[in-house]
Amino acid sequence: MIRLFDENMNEVDLSEYRLIPLSFKPSSLSPNHITDTVEGRPGIIRNGTSLGVRKFDVDFWVKSKNFYTHSLFRSMLFDLFDPTKLYYVVQNEQIGKRWPVVVSAEWTPDRVNPSTSQFTIPFETYELPYAESINTSLTPQTFDQDWWQMGMGLIAEDTPYTFNTSSFRVYNPGNVTINPFYCDMEIILNATCNSYVEIQNTTTGDLWRYNGSLTTDDTVRLGFKAKKNNLSIYRSTNRQVITLKPGWNDIKINGTTSIQNVQFAFRFYYKG
Repeated sequence: MIRLFDENMNEVDLSEYRLIPLSFKPSSLSPNHITDTVEGRPGIIRNGTSLGVRKFDVDFWVKSKNFYTHSLFRSMLFDLFDPTKLYYVVQNEQIGKRWPVVVSAEWTPDRVNPSTSQFTIPFETYELPYAESINTSLTPQTFDQDWWQMGMGLIAEDTPYTFNTSSFRVYNPGNVTINPFYCDMEIILNATCNSYVEIQNTTTGDLWRYNGSLTTDDTVRLGFKAKKNNLSIYRSTNRQVITLKPGWNDIKINGTTSIQNVQFAFRFYYKG
């Protein structure tokens, strides 16, 4: 049914806790509609929608050998499901996606018999209300590579994420726009320029610009903020970011005299 991993993606052996997962029940996206009303006007004025956390209920059985050992395993479970710990839940049916979660409320085991209890762990998403790919864009999309599955938006067409030209396409197989303000995404640029360099996503209209020079020894890393050789260059930029909409994104690099490497490293995000 499910597999449980700690924040370092080390799998928790549920059998050590005598745990049997019974069901995994994620909620839908939780909308927070922002509205206004005007006196004398029927209905409401919609000003947008934000998304709240996703709720998950996971039902378990804990089966021990007898009444006394049951109490010991229950104590272990209180430590395992500590609400201060981050976990990743992975469904066996969707092995390429993980849900970052924390325990959201208290829970109480109910005894079915002297050696068995049934209980429900209430989880909620840790930050974003989305599932994310375990692999990243830099992981080879081959059949012998773990953590890929059907239903991830992967296509038969070649989808490279490393380039050395000034014009290319980047494919986002997820159904959520990648925004480095809150998504795991980094663009690595090795190029030379005399006075400026621009990265433009002509599909979304995003434009990032750095006003400065680059040599072959320089590496620019662009995410939420930009760094050159691990030092911030945020003040020398237009303070914008590059986002990637679902599907193909047309990218252009302007202002360079040569390009050695451009790499897009990111996870894929899904609404379910």
